[in-house]
Amino acid sequence: MTFADAVKSGFQNALTFSGRSRRPDYWWFFLFVFAGGFVTGLIDLALFGEDRVIVTRIFQIVIFLPFLAVGWRRLQDTGKPGWWVLIPSGIVILSAVVAGSVGRQVLGQLAEGQTVPMMTGAQSALLLALSLAQIIAGLVIVWWMTRPSQQGANAYGPEPRVRRKT
Repeated sequence: MTFADAVKSGFQNALTFSGRSRRPDYWWFFLFVFAGGFVTGLIDLALFGEDRVIVTRIFQIVIFLPFLAVGWRRLQDTGKPGWWVLIPSGIVILSAVVAGSVGRQVLGQLAEGQTVPMMTGAQSALLLALSLAQIIAGLVIVWWMTRPSQQGANAYGPEPRVRRKT
């Protein structure tokens, strides 16, 4: 599969979460997303300066579902449930909720005129643990994405490419 084929396939299968995607499908699309983010960042910088990322946000919205779907299918190709690709994002959301609750607590104390410690030790430890979990989960997902396809049919469908017998 070529770079152009992978990008085309990624967009054509943007809503397909069933089946399997081989390594080249995922990694070529990953390169497209990475390069697209870099280029749109440069465009934003040239057009709007450092404060706005309008073109980048539009690009992120456009590629969100295709990239999620190809990652989902890639995990299924290795025999893992596709929804596991959501675990790092779930940790980010949980971290944001925890950080947001800390922020609300601080704002409430400020409104009451109280002296505000930034975070308690337990809150800091929780955010640190979530940060480490995020890093570990991300590395595990990347590791799984680099694994070879599971040979033959698996619970998610037939192997995307038939191996030649030598």
